[in-house]
Amino acid sequence: MKKIGLVTVVFLSTRFLFAEDLASSLERADKLELQGETESAIRVLKEADASSPDNGQVEKRLSRLYARRIQEISDQAEKKTDATLAVELGKKAVAQLPNDSQAHVGLAAAYGQLCWFVDERTRVEYSKSIYQEANKGLALDPNSDYGHLVLARWNFEMATLNPVLKGVAEFVYGQFPPASTQAAIANFKEAIALAPERVIHHAEYAKALEALGEKEKAREEWTKVTELKPVDAQDRLYQRIAAEHLHQKAPGEAARS
Repeated sequence: MKKIGLVTVVFLSTRFLFAEDLASSLERADKLELQGETESAIRVLKEADASSPDNGQVEKRLSRLYARRIQEISDQAEKKTDATLAVELGKKAVAQLPNDSQAHVGLAAAYGQLCWFVDERTRVEYSKSIYQEANKGLALDPNSDYGHLVLARWNFEMATLNPVLKGVAEFVYGQFPPASTQAAIANFKEAIALAPERVIHHAEYAKALEALGEKEKAREEWTKVTELKPVDAQDRLYQRIAAEHLHQKAPGEAARS
């Protein structure tokens, strides 16, 4: 009996230590992500995955980070590999965490990244998954700013499809989905209201406004992009794009000159 008791204590202690180590790794990865240290955050999570495989919290974060890293590398094959990994990990995460809003929104965003590397028909097919996962995420957390951003992009892309792809969309969805540029604008505004400090929200809204011919409103959003503090490579890329639209130097370049 004493032996059994000792084994039980050791087993429980080991489980506690593993849980503590995992929590510490997740916290460290989150801090690195917030600082824009994508590679370091991925490294921490891969180590956590090795010691705690098939963990939804690890997979959710890795999916998000691989989707983000696409903006930080130049090789197209590597970009596609990261996008594919992001979707695969995102699927695993939602299977493990069906009630986690971030997991669903992350999977929707991962599909959005993979859309850049597939043909137009496949892109329309993936758009259904984007729509479904974004809505699941928002149903779980209506205040998910990224959820509103993903849905804004979805609305805008679907509402501006060419006639041929609209026919494909009707086949994929069963009928043409309820997408509109008005809904896109509402989602962009909601994302910005929830997280006004995020560069991506203003930049994507500016791109949509320009496409709609709203040049002055787009300029206002591009100006905000240059005024916000960049967190990662994607933010800095958006600021360079904003500077081009505004015919001025990007914030980082202006500081160096």
